Amino acid sequence: MKKTLFIFSIFLFVACVTDDDKAKINGANQFVSGIEKFEKNKELVEKGFDAFEAGNFEELFQMSTEDLIWNPPQADSLSKDDYKAQTKGWHAEFENIRYVDRQYFPGVDDSLYLPNGSVRSYGTWKSNHKATGMEFSTKYYSVHEFDENGLQTTIYEFFDRGDIFLKLLQE
Repeated sequence: MKKTLFIFSIFLFVACVTDDDKAKINGANQFVSGIEKFEKNKELVEKGFDAFEAGNFEELFQMSTEDLIWNPPQADSLSKDDYKAQTKGWHAEFENIRYVDRQYFPGVDDSLYLPNGSVRSYGTWKSNHKATGMEFSTKYYSVHEFDENGLQTTIYEFFDRGDIFLKLLQE
């Protein structure tokens, strides 16, 4: 009798959950899942910035899919080959590259505004121009999106690239 009463009470509890309650529970589950993905992907972004600073290109390039879409400040939707070339080009011109004051925040999906595992990064890049020794510091913002295997599928970067080159021209 106790088992029957227990099963009946569980049935009543589940049957009384409204659609609004189900939506809230689903939203809470999506939120937790998105934050868990964000925490994992945040570590990958951090590792990528460390690899870039060190000039460890092999490690850096292995962190993204072959069909990576890279969106730097001066262009839109470039390929992984473009990303590789410009990354190496940056290191050919600059040294002592450091990404400081790093901050990471979860990105959200466009419909429910719940964390989706993407990572937003804010910080400051510092470096020296090899030929002139000139020091540079520029604010930076990026968004990194990932696939289910933990590889970057899209990188959006925002910083004042023109300011760097104007300063070099004035030298």
